[in-house]
Amino acid sequence: MLWYIMKTWTGREEELVREIHRTVPPGMYRECFTIGQERIWRKQQHNVLHIEPLLPGCVFITCLETEPLFRRLERIPAMSRLIASGEMNMLPLMKEDAEFLEKISGEDHIVRLSRIEKETDGTVTRITGPLSVFDGRVERYQFKKRYAIARHRFLGEEASFSLGILLDEDRDQRMLYEGLGVKAEEPMRAIG
Repeated sequence: MLWYIMKTWTGREEELVREIHRTVPPGMYRECFTIGQERIWRKQQHNVLHIEPLLPGCVFITCLETEPLFRRLERIPAMSRLIASGEMNMLPLMKEDAEFLEKISGEDHIVRLSRIEKETDGTVTRITGPLSVFDGRVERYQFKKRYAIARHRFLGEEASFSLGILLDEDRDQRMLYEGLGVKAEEPMRAIG
């Protein structure tokens, strides 16, 4: 399966996905999607789980054959205008990049929270979840804000990724789910 990345304006990713789903026959591509990530916000002593883009401004499309898909995209007036104006670029992903994204986001294309176990002095003793893929390339942890910064080679250069984390102390707390289709407070789900 070939992966392509389409770069567009931040905030217009879902609009581009909808346009492709609406205008391109499903047989020309396998999937068209964005990659999200779970993050925790602390609001009034509650954990609020939400989804935000992992790579703002990026849409992914997978296909077996590129030529028919490219020809079809160029025939869509909205797409051809975006390409001509430079508002959208479409680039092939290297196999390693596609495998990396599949590994951290899974079939649902959402990077789940990584569970962190740490000592009282802040020393991390165990990492489970997507952050474990970074093989010791975590640059820093922001425990209070529930994220970690890690580096990985992506699109031919070193890139920083900010991923959500879940601490042991969060396990017994209740979490408010925001925008995830869950209406009420629920206990934290087990991770890793």
